[in-house]
Amino acid sequence: MMEKRLKAYTLFSSSSGNCSFVEYGSDKLLIDAGASAKAINDSLLSLGSDLSAVRGILVSHEHSDHTKGLQVISKRYGIPIYTSEKCMSYIGVNSPDAEEMLINVEAGDTLHIGDICVNVYPTPHDSVRSFCYRLQAGNTTLGYATDIGHISDAVQDAVFGCDAVVIESNHDLFMLENGPYNATLKRRIAGKKGHLSNDACACLAPVLARCGTRSIVLAHLSETNNTPEKAYEASRSKLREYGVTIAGETFAADLRLAVAAPKHIVTVIE
Repeated sequence: MMEKRLKAYTLFSSSSGNCSFVEYGSDKLLIDAGASAKAINDSLLSLGSDLSAVRGILVSHEHSDHTKGLQVISKRYGIPIYTSEKCMSYIGVNSPDAEEMLINVEAGDTLHIGDICVNVYPTPHDSVRSFCYRLQAGNTTLGYATDIGHISDAVQDAVFGCDAVVIESNHDLFMLENGPYNATLKRRIAGKKGHLSNDACACLAPVLARCGTRSIVLAHLSETNNTPEKAYEASRSKLREYGVTIAGETFAADLRLAVAAPKHIVTVIE
């Protein structure tokens, strides 16, 4: 019998929509559902799965780029949805068929979705309540943290020491400051409860490497205030500054660095 391995993929990742897929044998879950049910199912089909096999959806917070697929998914598939009680009313208004599938979880809780263990942590974000996660199955751990205004102690607890980490690298500061958004929105994004910049993410990357992380995927990039090249280069430069070698640049690399894509699958760990 083939040994089970924890696998994870980003399916959609941008300011327009976010959804990731985690599986461990027959245990499968989504983190967020910020794309249409059809688009999510099509992505899962390309990975040899589908929505009917998903045993739970972890919803980080109520914003539409993380929840807009829930109405149709709930109506057609009836998958349990794990989120904060404070998010439930917001989700219920926009996704009434999801209401009966909502299961309350709070920061500090530990969930078991099959053999996948999920620890829930709070994040600094301007929502009614928001979470990041540390998942473990077998001997493998995955940290998942987006929509974070800064690297709080709780975010550190979620991601430090994980084998693989999905971490926000939302905006380039220069592009944000000189871009089309109004001053209020710029302050919100750059604030302590907004989104993590490329520079802030890059400062975390070598710490993750030092703590044992071997795969980092940069996620939730702004389509207006960032580019994949800028996000990648910011973390790459900081990693190289600290002597961390990257897969594709040397034969015996310390870690793999990748950028999640808006509308196609990127492997986190498999």
